Amino acid sequence: MGLKTSFFKTASKYKPVQRALRHSIVQRKLQFPEVISIESSSHCNADCIMCPREELTRLKGNMPMDLYHKIIDECAEHKRHVRLIQPFMFGEPFINKQLVEMIQYTKSRLPRTPVNVSTNGSLINPDKAQAIIDSGLDKINIDIDGATKQTFEEVRIGLNYDQVVDNARYLMALKRKTGSRTPEITVTIINMDQTQHEIDDFKGLWGLIADHVVVQSYTTWTGSVEDRNVGDQATASYTGGFTFPCKHPWEEFVIANDGKVSICCLDFDFKVVVGDVSKQSIQEIWHGDALNQIRRKMVDNRYHELDICSQCNNYIFQTECTWHHVWK
Repeated sequence: MGLKTSFFKTASKYKPVQRALRHSIVQRKLQFPEVISIESSSHCNADCIMCPREELTRLKGNMPMDLYHKIIDECAEHKRHVRLIQPFMFGEPFINKQLVEMIQYTKSRLPRTPVNVSTNGSLINPDKAQAIIDSGLDKINIDIDGATKQTFEEVRIGLNYDQVVDNARYLMALKRKTGSRTPEITVTIINMDQTQHEIDDFKGLWGLIADHVVVQSYTTWTGSVEDRNVGDQATASYTGGFTFPCKHPWEEFVIANDGKVSICCLDFDFKVVVGDVSKQSIQEIWHGDALNQIRRKMVDNRYHELDICSQCNNYIFQTECTWHHVWK
């Protein structure tokens, strides 16, 4: 393949052990995507300050169940390569009333593959909480950007802090009451100028009742929103850039609610479409010329030829991962 030729030309400058390790990792990743992100819904009931929803030009919608089944059925054929299914992408997934059914179908076809969902938590009422636990969902991430009502509602405009906190606590309590081991429940806060003074309080508020508390850095959605990072991450985000291939096109397969496929979950408007699973297989797109050309440009460090990638600050999330180290 052309990609392999380009890869080895660039790889010749690296040490033999490093080159062998990278070759092994790349060949494994190229077989079939490890992470499948599926946009169950692109609708949202919030207007968060860190979200570029106002720039969305593609049609909003919910993924139809027959298309979701097609995607999961192919993943089941390659289950030894798939390590994560995420039935969400850009939007609030629980707006799709069939989300729980989607999770159940995924677990029926890929019982050993983790299924994760990320949500703003506003729609997890008691009935939904029980359905989530019964569905077999492995992990749920609830984004709660603030330790106080004022900060939360200034960041997550349109949502009610008390409602989201009550929903999250109810789900955690119900999980304990039923003795269920799943889903693992994570609450997250983005470390940005509006929330930085509440990080410690946030950890204290949720540390004893959530399974995990995560403090995230701020993504600019390929330069589409103002950079609100703080401290060292702000410096890295302002001054750095990709000097190695971004790992997204090598491990994650991102599908919009209508079946279109992009190179990355941060391409929220699907400006770079590399295929359509309503007409093609995942395997066909994953090995197609469109994706391979993008990977080749990344390997050759030609980010100036990739408009959205050249504006992306996601390298701050990847600099400590194994993928980056084998390219250093």
